[in-house]
Amino acid sequence: MEFAELQPELQQWIRDAVKSGHHLSVMVDALLKAGYQPGISQAVEQCILDHGIGRRDTGTAPARPAHTQSPETSAPWIVAQTSERNGRFHRFAADGNQIDLGDRLVDVRFAMKRPNIVLFANLLSDSECDALVAMSKPNLKPSRVVNSERGSFDLRDTRTSSGTHFARGETPVITAIEARISRLLDVPEERGEPLQILNYQVGGEYRPHYDFFNPEKPGNHGVLCSGGQRVGTLIMYLNDVSSGGATVFPRVGLDILPQKGAALFFSYTSDSGELDYQTLHGGSPVLAGEKWIATKWLRTQDYAPGVS
Repeated sequence: MEFAELQPELQQWIRDAVKSGHHLSVMVDALLKAGYQPGISQAVEQCILDHGIGRRDTGTAPARPAHTQSPETSAPWIVAQTSERNGRFHRFAADGNQIDLGDRLVDVRFAMKRPNIVLFANLLSDSECDALVAMSKPNLKPSRVVNSERGSFDLRDTRTSSGTHFARGETPVITAIEARISRLLDVPEERGEPLQILNYQVGGEYRPHYDFFNPEKPGNHGVLCSGGQRVGTLIMYLNDVSSGGATVFPRVGLDILPQKGAALFFSYTSDSGELDYQTLHGGSPVLAGEKWIATKWLRTQDYAPGVS
């Protein structure tokens, strides 16, 4: 990672820390804990070579950058309005390559710490995937996004899918899946939003975005009052996509190709309420066939739609 590639505010933070005499290891540790990738150390070293020769070393961590409005430059130090009931489910620690959930064994394919991303295989059976698709087809409607300024739910060309949702316990299939998710992530079912099913036809995509709600935006007040901040996302792939349709994380260079029955989990809020802007993600355009996914969003509190 080159120093010149960093955002201007982060560059200035590093310069100030170097000029203040902070040790390389202290600065890198602070950045890694904040969610930056190990490559950030190269950028810090470059800055030290330019500005830090002969400076004194201090073992204390440099102060965090001043808060700004832009997620591009304030990441990851913006703090969300969260509850003290956050709990430990914000992060998933993979202790082994297989998890026994009682009704099935789930494989862990890979796990990343910063940002916290875990890929599971065979979370859903083929019959469960097919059932979710079949139940959803008659009720699909164009997907909308929350307008963070007005609070309305708008149609936008950044998200070109169709979808529907199912309440907890709506069918036996939904009941079984909801209970399995709760066991897997150790999250009470009440903390989850309704299971959303999404369909992308050829050309359908969801451009890079964040799943959490910026608490500083007035239009997000209503959704934050319906269960607090979002803290994690589980994407379940309901079919094999012929071409395209990957889940992409552009800031960490990660692409997840859809595989029927697999599930991708990522979290973006710490116990202290810090939002992780490294979790910028999107769904790349479907190039052939179609894409079906089921999404479960998790909140800090029990989800209660319509509360304001």
